[in-house]
Amino acid sequence: MKRWQLWVRVANGATAHTIVFACNAFDAKALGEMQYGTGNVLNYTELGD
Repeated sequence: MKRWQLWVRVANGATAHTIVFACNAFDAKALGEMQYGTGNVLNYTELGD
């Protein structure tokens, strides 16, 4: 599992960074969309160790 930082929209005009653990970028984005809604993951970045 890798750590991913997601930039997500939490409200109209408000964003936040959150960390998820996932095997790949597709899974990381899918986890974020399950938590914050479809289309609310604005960006995702794999974090190094």
